[in-house]
Amino acid sequence: MVARIQEDSEWNEYDTKDSKQVMANTQKKQPKITLYDKANLEGRSKTFTGADDNLVDSGFYDCASSVKVEAGVWVLYQKVYYKGHVCVVMEGDKINLKNVRPKDKDMIVYDYFDETVSSLKPLEGDFTEEPKITVYAGDFRSRSVEFTKDVLDLKWYNMNDQISYLEVHSGAWIGFEAVNFRSFQTLYLPGKHVLSSTEGKFRNDTLSSLRAIQIVQPVMPVIVDKIEFHLDRTNHKEIPVTVFSWKQKNNTSSEQKLSITKDKSIRREDTYEFRWNQGTKVSVNVSHKLAVPTPTIGFTGGPETTVSLGIESWYDIGSTKENRVAKEETWKVHYPTSIAPKTELTLTSTITESNLDVPFTATLHQGDKKWTETGFH
Repeated sequence: MVARIQEDSEWNEYDTKDSKQVMANTQKKQPKITLYDKANLEGRSKTFTGADDNLVDSGFYDCASSVKVEAGVWVLYQKVYYKGHVCVVMEGDKINLKNVRPKDKDMIVYDYFDETVSSLKPLEGDFTEEPKITVYAGDFRSRSVEFTKDVLDLKWYNMNDQISYLEVHSGAWIGFEAVNFRSFQTLYLPGKHVLSSTEGKFRNDTLSSLRAIQIVQPVMPVIVDKIEFHLDRTNHKEIPVTVFSWKQKNNTSSEQKLSITKDKSIRREDTYEFRWNQGTKVSVNVSHKLAVPTPTIGFTGGPETTVSLGIESWYDIGSTKENRVAKEETWKVHYPTSIAPKTELTLTSTITESNLDVPFTATLHQGDKKWTETGFH
């Protein structure tokens, strides 16, 4: 699995008036890391938002036993002034630098770095592209393998303890001297590396695992700014629905008198459905009201019926449906009649359901991108 640094954003429920706040929330986070003097993120702590070349002045020299990275990519150094062995950590990482049992199943153990952090700094650069690296057993003409995801054990590719040359095409990579991201690290930034590294101590034919670094930009939501319903193009359909159906035959030569009473519980539902013509995603809490002229059959409540349309949560534009029970009632029908000799009588009771197809045009935006979508409700 590729190690990704997710630029999380906090979203509030909003409508179009909140778009400025939404844009502000999508800005890149400032680097932030917290060191703890005990394992499992316990004990005394110190938070940093920028580089520090000597942790003596910060009161945290050579005492960190665990680390939590809230934002950015950071390089921890064994010595002051950014020298010595390195430990590279990234947003979302919870690291134990001491070889103790982690309390959190997602915690990583880099036990060779316990109580040795003397300086630290955030890693600068744009690592938004898919990470890609090619490793070579010898020179750049020798046998090679290309990776775009983490490799826990290079033995799977017959490359364990064989790599001499490598080229980082995009992103950044951490090389480890042991499998499963253990032991000493080497940081590789974009470019060719010949028995060398960007940071750390690279030794020939010692790499056993690789971890990829990629910063994933926050995904902005698609916001509905406006929906315009085209009432002049409304298509109204009336559908008869059978409630009762009864049949009786008189085979005699005399008229038959009868009186029948039937009960049935009727559950009526209002269904609101958006059928979009394209495939976008729409975000939370956009609400509109549609005034629909009342047809002659099927609606009650005065000269017009107001239908409230809501767009909730995230969903794929295509077909989005919401059902609501409008009313549940018991109907009682009484049939007093007679059947003539040698005849058959069929009695049917129906109600009429109405279906309105209202075309609409929606104006949407995602960041600076704006466009329109069409569909039916």
